[in-house]
Amino acid sequence: MSVNMPKIIFMVIILVTLTTQEDVASNMSDEDFSKISEDFGFKLFAQLSKSDEKKNVIFSPFSIQTSLAMARMGAAGATAVDMDNGLGFPPVTEETLAEKYFEVLSPYTNSNVLKIANKIYVMKDYKVKAMYNELLQQKFISQAENINFAENDMAAKKINSWVETKTNHLIQNLISPSMLNNDTRLVILNAIHFKGEWLKKFAEFSTRDKDFYLDETNTVKVKMMHVKASFRYGEYPELNASALEMRYRNSDLSMLVLLPKSRTGLAKLQKDLRSVSLNALTRRMYTTEVIVDFPKFKADFSIELSGVLKELGMERIFSKEADFSNMLNSAERLAISKVIHKAFIEVNEKGTRATGSTMVNAYSARPRVPPPPKIFNADHGFYYFVRNAKGINVFQGSQVSF
Repeated sequence: MSVNMPKIIFMVIILVTLTTQEDVASNMSDEDFSKISEDFGFKLFAQLSKSDEKKNVIFSPFSIQTSLAMARMGAAGATAVDMDNGLGFPPVTEETLAEKYFEVLSPYTNSNVLKIANKIYVMKDYKVKAMYNELLQQKFISQAENINFAENDMAAKKINSWVETKTNHLIQNLISPSMLNNDTRLVILNAIHFKGEWLKKFAEFSTRDKDFYLDETNTVKVKMMHVKASFRYGEYPELNASALEMRYRNSDLSMLVLLPKSRTGLAKLQKDLRSVSLNALTRRMYTTEVIVDFPKFKADFSIELSGVLKELGMERIFSKEADFSNMLNSAERLAISKVIHKAFIEVNEKGTRATGSTMVNAYSARPRVPPPPKIFNADHGFYYFVRNAKGINVFQGSQVSF
């Protein structure tokens, strides 16, 4: 029996509509950039989960931040400062910031595992400023295309068709015609499609119905996958949590899972994680044999983010005071009207046959008893991140209910 491969789909759309600083540094390390992305993701997660801590959250901090960074390239004055503060960007030039995004985006240009696509639709008869267009084309690998937003049915159909194509038809009808009108000037899009196979496969015949704890006592039955294999693993007494890293084949991506020791410890772990670095935590992980029980799950999430972004200090970008004068060859004042994000994830056993590897290491000739395998039983709420080798959290979520 065939089993669908795990897949993660993310989409961000930004609508930019018509409304009635000293020299900076020129460099940024990969570590700095990944920490910026990580901090932004945790800020978003805190906002997205605060209304209901028992709701599953799935989103792409990188997708959202990339779309907003594309808008930031066209911002000026106080609007640019607000966006830098809200997104966590340091005082660097637009070119330096755009270069960091290029370094993340470019390795996946021809990837069959992770596909990232950016697109800008511009109102007909309007032209994108040369410098803005150059940054988007060369660094964000994005193309601008003119469209008549006043013909909102046609425009929405075309935009949704692009989204469906880039997400393998898993996100449909992202935008409704009512969101577009004669005042719409730009639509900024970012789509991410991930389809990965586990490096260490979960055998389908090992999946069993087991209890997943919603709190200390209440449970639901879930399909729990099972495998015993060598993984990177870590224990963090200061967080009262453990971590597991599961690699994907033919990619630098892996899923990092953080599991609180307590069945109700997810909320506290969320707060504690905001004061540490995931990169620092992963450096403390080591390879060992682990017995893993991990649930199969699907989740989807949809949200209009303007309220969340206002909470992060970016009110101005939605107001008549917004200044996006570096976007278009037009004297009109522009503001962002909507930031829409949709995400979908499916995790299951699928993977190709596991490859073997051999490591030769010098050690004492005296026989030793190998340590017992670690136990990683994700039978209660956990966090997960799909990360690349640079420490960028491309996807982020929590699974707390079924």
